[in-house]
Amino acid sequence: MPIGLVKAHAALDKAVDTAYGYKGINTDAGRVAFLFERYEDLLA
Repeated sequence: MPIGLVKAHAALDKAVDTAYGYKGINTDAGRVAFLFERYEDLLA
C-alpha cells in the first residue's frame, strides 16, 4: 500500500477511535466489532 494511503488510514482510525471512545486493540477487526456493537446498541 502506498505510504500516503497508510498514513491516511491511520489518521482515519485515530479519528474514529477518538470520536467513539474506542480503547481496544489496534486492529481493523477489533475496531469493526466495537462499531457494530455500538450500532446494535442504537437499534435496541
